[in-house]
Amino acid sequence: MLNRVLALSLTLGLLGCTTAGSQVEAQTAQEAFQQVPYIKQPEVQQFIDKMVSEHRYDRALLTDKFSNTFKRHQVITKSDNQPEVLVPFHKYRANFIDPVRVKQGVAFAERNKSWLQKAEKDYGVDWPVIVALIGVETAYGKVTGSKDVFTSLTTLSFDYPRRGGYFQSELEAYLLLARNQGWSIGSTKGSYSGALGMVQFMPSNYMKLAVDYDQDGRVDLWGSEADAIGSIANYLRHHGWKYREKAAITARVDNLESVQEMVNKGRAPILSMREWAEKGVWSTTHYNGAKAGLIGLRESDSHVDYWLAYENFFTIMDYNPSRRYAMSVLELANRIEQYEGS
Repeated sequence: MLNRVLALSLTLGLLGCTTAGSQVEAQTAQEAFQQVPYIKQPEVQQFIDKMVSEHRYDRALLTDKFSNTFKRHQVITKSDNQPEVLVPFHKYRANFIDPVRVKQGVAFAERNKSWLQKAEKDYGVDWPVIVALIGVETAYGKVTGSKDVFTSLTTLSFDYPRRGGYFQSELEAYLLLARNQGWSIGSTKGSYSGALGMVQFMPSNYMKLAVDYDQDGRVDLWGSEADAIGSIANYLRHHGWKYREKAAITARVDNLESVQEMVNKGRAPILSMREWAEKGVWSTTHYNGAKAGLIGLRESDSHVDYWLAYENFFTIMDYNPSRRYAMSVLELANRIEQYEGS
């Protein structure tokens, strides 16, 4: 079972937190005092008109909520700051893979064994990957986010032009989801980008792909581990996961110059194993999969590890577009499965 999803050559200052936290709270309060509410923005008025005309949303309710919502600068800063691209991979992965996270994953798998077996049968998704995704996203539901989702999505919708259209669609989905689920707008907590629950689904994915796996009459991605398991399995199947097929294998690159422009190119397999071999790229294990992409993960200024990545690797990138993220999920899955089978 060791090589189910990943063939690996396996070679994480709290001082002053109270003061820093107080400073952040004071800054947030000052920002709100100095700003005008979102209801004053013409674009927000147009958004309200759309929600009313297309979804029969309560105009008075939206007007009240936007009248009491202000720009959250921290959300913008966080969205622009992607530290994983600045550090070597071994430092990035240390945030997610350590003995504690592995043992917690094994415990999660043991108490949800029947649900994981059911998900494998129902959706054709390998159980270690389901567990690892929940582990990487929220430490198995322990860290689901403390930000007001409505404020975060409103800020990103109307004060983050680079991806404003995307976040407006997520704000629309959140408002519909809140109405359907009976949530009070402004009470839902999540990540700075508006991701929800122990699986960190964006609102649109919550609406489309979250499932009531324990059949208790509601979809609960905060309190139901069964719903989280079924929802992740449904997501991965929807995006093309192939059961019991590898996601990535280590590679040897004999002539980097000839393939440099193909490293980390796109989010899909591009060449067959034979075509990679003709270019001097070889797998370090005997696996003749279909097409693969070539992934390079920087370990230092002078060293890069290379991998041949298959369709399942890119399916995880549909969950989060970071190659480092995908590799971390796969390695955690591998470690949990090893521990479980030992």
